[in-house]
Amino acid sequence: RYGMSRKTAVVTGASRGIGLAIARRLLAAGWQVFGLSRSEGPVEEIPWIPCDVSVPESVNQALESACMQAGRLDLLVCNAGMGISGAVEFTSEEDAELQIDVNLMGAVRCARKAASVMRKQGFGKIIFISSLAAIFPLPFQSLYSASKAGMNVFSDALGIELRPFGVQTCTVMLNDVRTDFTDSRKKTETGDSIYGGAIRASVEKMERSERNGMTPERAAEEVYRLAEKKKLPAHRIVGASNQLLGLLYRILPTDLMLSVIRGIYG
Repeated sequence: RYGMSRKTAVVTGASRGIGLAIARRLLAAGWQVFGLSRSEGPVEEIPWIPCDVSVPESVNQALESACMQAGRLDLLVCNAGMGISGAVEFTSEEDAELQIDVNLMGAVRCARKAASVMRKQGFGKIIFISSLAAIFPLPFQSLYSASKAGMNVFSDALGIELRPFGVQTCTVMLNDVRTDFTDSRKKTETGDSIYGGAIRASVEKMERSERNGMTPERAAEEVYRLAEKKKLPAHRIVGASNQLLGLLYRILPTDLMLSVIRGIYG
């Protein structure tokens, strides 16, 4: 049994990339951290619990194990995710379901289990790692955008439900981050000739941006700051230039915003 007095965090998708950076940052600040992932991470000081967020029983067992060892749950970071790309009409049913199941339903499963623990203890924070794609819909990554938009709305609604019990929620919207997420994306260019080469051109442009994006450590620092705050914002966009994009989203008419996106990626 670990020390019940230490603040405890559970981070999903913690074996690499953004999740690993978040786990390391919290650990460095003295938090007790449990990493949930399908494969074990590289940090010996972090207890790794096998978890596949697409399997409800796996999620329940992993969170129960972490809470049993720690005796409390101060923070859940729903970070596990994956990406697909391609034209909607040529996306298989299997890939479409996988995208929504891992990104959105995976977060729902983890949050649902954590909510029961946090409600009973009377405190806790749930932070969802979202994307600017939630508010700026990306062509040829439409299902990824939909999964993150759903995450934003789910977080907002869950926060209203749990507020009477002292539990807060927040989505952290990232833009381009340099991780192996880019190379792991499940891509299909089926129909590219029909779309005039737009599928390949659009995804390649996005991937160039990702490879020149912020470091996972920059994203992790923002999550750590939020974890230490008394009151969470509903949404947090990381990076000054990205915050400007968020401002434009709020003030631009939707049709104009979509025409800008079409000009960049369409």
